[in-house]
Amino acid sequence: MAEQFLSAEELQNRVFRFTQDYYFVGMRKDRDLFYALTSEDIQKYPVALCGVVLNLFMDGELKKADEFLDNLPKNDLFDAIKLGMKVVHPEVTWKEFIKILDYLKKNNLQLTNVALTAGRPSLLNGFNDFTRIGPFLEKRKMLFLEDLACLYEKSMCPAIYNLCLSEYYYQLNRLIDAEVLVSRTIKEFDRDSERRLLFASLYLQAKILIAYGKIVDAESYIKNIRNYVKKNGEAEFSYNIDAAEVLIAFYEGNHELINRWMKNKAPDEFADFNMIDVYRYMVKMRCYIVQKKYTAVVALAEKLRPLLEAGKRHMDLCEMDLLLAITFYRAQKKELAFEALERTLKIARRRKFYRLIGDEGDAVLHLLLDYMKEKGESEFLMLVYEIARGMAISHPLYLTSELKNKTMLTQKEVDILKLLEQGKPRDEIAELFFISENTVNFHMKNIYSKLEVSSVTQAVWNARVLGII
Repeated sequence: MAEQFLSAEELQNRVFRFTQDYYFVGMRKDRDLFYALTSEDIQKYPVALCGVVLNLFMDGELKKADEFLDNLPKNDLFDAIKLGMKVVHPEVTWKEFIKILDYLKKNNLQLTNVALTAGRPSLLNGFNDFTRIGPFLEKRKMLFLEDLACLYEKSMCPAIYNLCLSEYYYQLNRLIDAEVLVSRTIKEFDRDSERRLLFASLYLQAKILIAYGKIVDAESYIKNIRNYVKKNGEAEFSYNIDAAEVLIAFYEGNHELINRWMKNKAPDEFADFNMIDVYRYMVKMRCYIVQKKYTAVVALAEKLRPLLEAGKRHMDLCEMDLLLAITFYRAQKKELAFEALERTLKIARRRKFYRLIGDEGDAVLHLLLDYMKEKGESEFLMLVYEIARGMAISHPLYLTSELKNKTMLTQKEVDILKLLEQGKPRDEIAELFFISENTVNFHMKNIYSKLEVSSVTQAVWNARVLGII
């Protein structure tokens, strides 16, 4: 809850400390206090209005934010504040954004530490969707560096450029190039105490390691990230650290960690729906999929859709529709799954989000295969299919449901599984137990049901993973 009886002056002081020790998470806690500010308060403490506008952005109340800004007095200070708010406005067009940068450069002005990373641990997708700049990164490096200098300290711009480029390379599946660049940025951001950008680098590094097929222990890796960011206080998107830990945990099949986050730390979309939580909502959708709460996935997606469409959040829309496609496919709604997948592919093909699709591994593999059999193959589909196949082989536990009946196997069923692991045929197993082959088949049917599989190979694999054999 927000602190009571906090003065307008103190709220302004907190806004002045933005990106130092306050951040969006603190501003969100003070939402009611910002909304209670009077016109007289804002006249006397004009910088405090940033807290009002940013909270309206987080609430998805974009029209109210526009009306609020349009009704401000005309003077240099308010004009400068409105310009800063326009840069991070979720609906600012690309042309408007470039126009603002040109104005800043022409007048030798700078907006420091603009929150390009707000909402998810990615530099290219913050309040605005900056994934569109990907194709220009290599061709217009010097122009991009000039533009960044209007938003960040000039000394940090080369490292930020490298981080942007590494994220773009990652989506293109150029993993080696991405790894080289992100390693450089980690050193730069750590040395210069840029904790919020450091988190974006470390998070991307974890994704690259997973893409290489390496098992990343979620709890230990995130503990390392926490150790980095806590030195200088909370990171700008500290509320995303727990969600990032859960996303990594999906690849491990760590249901204990997933369930703990859902119970204690997951955002409640029915209470305080917040656009700054888009990344966490995406993680929660995956939790719902694992828990087979398919209706909840659809409900959350439809709550997000109008706000993501209004803000032209292409990467988020692409990811959301992909999760919907997986959901419908698992719910055996093939037609709806294909419709959602086609929306995903339309964005992903144009923006080259190869890994965004492929990183879903086995969760999307069979859906893609079915889709290609019915709709036909393409170079793009085959590329993302190959990425997904590699992830499925390296991380077979990703988005697998928790097996509720794993402790209910009888001793005989466990013994049969051990013999199957050794390659024993069913007739030999029947002979060893002095039972008929039909009885062995009966036991196998129960094993399949309890382990939620449909073949001997899957049953043996799941039993190994669960430590049953």
